[in-house]
Amino acid sequence: MSVTFRKFITRVGQESEFKPLKNQLLNYLKKESENKYKNYPRLLKLMKDYWPQYKDRSRISHLLTEHHEEIFTFYLNSFFHFRKRGLSYEDPEAPTPVDFKLVFKYHYNSEEIKVVEDVMKELKIEANTESILKRVFIFAVSSFGYMVEQIFGRPFAFQFFDITANPLPNDECEVVAIISGREQ
Repeated sequence: MSVTFRKFITRVGQESEFKPLKNQLLNYLKKESENKYKNYPRLLKLMKDYWPQYKDRSRISHLLTEHHEEIFTFYLNSFFHFRKRGLSYEDPEAPTPVDFKLVFKYHYNSEEIKVVEDVMKELKIEANTESILKRVFIFAVSSFGYMVEQIFGRPFAFQFFDITANPLPNDECEVVAIISGREQ
């Protein structure tokens, strides 16, 4: 488990107490992503380089569908320190040029779960660990909407339809979230 993941979870807990109310968690994660002075411009450039192929008819959903693994793995790993090996994606869909849907999965290992529990204990946050694991992951994905807006030039947001946490052996957990994005 990386030290950077521990620092990330500690910052998120201190700044937002992992609370989704009034977009506390989402706003903090968006701010966290913007503060990645090297990676933020790199990801924007990557998406801008792809955009000319999709710009006609504003097919932002097709860009995200066809490059989802590269884009989201870069974002979630480089910006928020989710392990690449823990990330997976299924069933990408682009039913319209501005609608996007993807099943995101993250396999938290026991060390990452222990970090979250330690931070909750240090900050005296009383909540279900599973709910915090789900929140941190889905709101990290949702914070990507702002980057899409930079490329697309219009408001874009991610919403989650279903999120589950599946306990695994060895005190591990897999979070599965069906998340869609669309022009607002």
